[in-house]
Amino acid sequence: MRIRSILSTVVLLFWACSCSAPLNTTTEGTINPENKRDWKLVWNDEFNYKTRDQLLKVWEADNGPTSHTLCSRWKENVEVGGGTVRLVNHKENRGGQEWTSASITSYDSFLYGYFECRYKYAAATGTNNSFWIMARNNKIVPPEGRPFELDINEGHYPSEYTNCIHDWTEGNHTSNGDHVKYPGIDFSKEYHIFSVEWSEDEIVFYIDRKEFRREKNDFCKSPAPVRLSEAILSWGGPVTDAIDGTFMEVDYVRIYKRR
Repeated sequence: MRIRSILSTVVLLFWACSCSAPLNTTTEGTINPENKRDWKLVWNDEFNYKTRDQLLKVWEADNGPTSHTLCSRWKENVEVGGGTVRLVNHKENRGGQEWTSASITSYDSFLYGYFECRYKYAAATGTNNSFWIMARNNKIVPPEGRPFELDINEGHYPSEYTNCIHDWTEGNHTSNGDHVKYPGIDFSKEYHIFSVEWSEDEIVFYIDRKEFRREKNDFCKSPAPVRLSEAILSWGGPVTDAIDGTFMEVDYVRIYKRR
């Protein structure tokens, strides 16, 4: 019976991840937002754009140098086509930095729900492939809310998955993160789903819709936009010329609410 149960779980996860091999995680919980009895799709982007300008009506692109990465980020590094968006890395000196990349932020903000993104990593070390939520300072809701960041995944090639909760209170930044490397997995070769269920009381991280980590929500209490970003960082591994021309490729972003 135990063997049958394990096989059933593997089959379910393979179907849910749509061509991604399911990964073993630390807990047993799974989630299925496509169950319409429990979930309602409230916002999504399937990236079926013909031009970058169309995408930039929904997303705002970073357009300038950055102080915390090895790259500047520009709208020209955002590419669309074939139902995906690509955040592309180039070795070029622009904005006073030796590399360029891309980052986009949704114009809409959201408060609570299940957020998931299906994407591939850039195929080089030194890259930071991120799906995250961060509250703008002018959107903080007192008294419980504080400036926060939910890193749903800051992925590092080839196989590292990382999530983190940041409290960005001025003068008192704290972070609570976890990560894992999956031997034999290459996140640049096939899509995987990275997600979080964010509620007033809890924050639950998932990979391929299987629970990885659960934390109490103490301060992430304010509306915030969704962010997709590629960056070049030394803590993502060796920074080499192999990065040039690589990209983080995003299939979709979907947000659900419990019914």
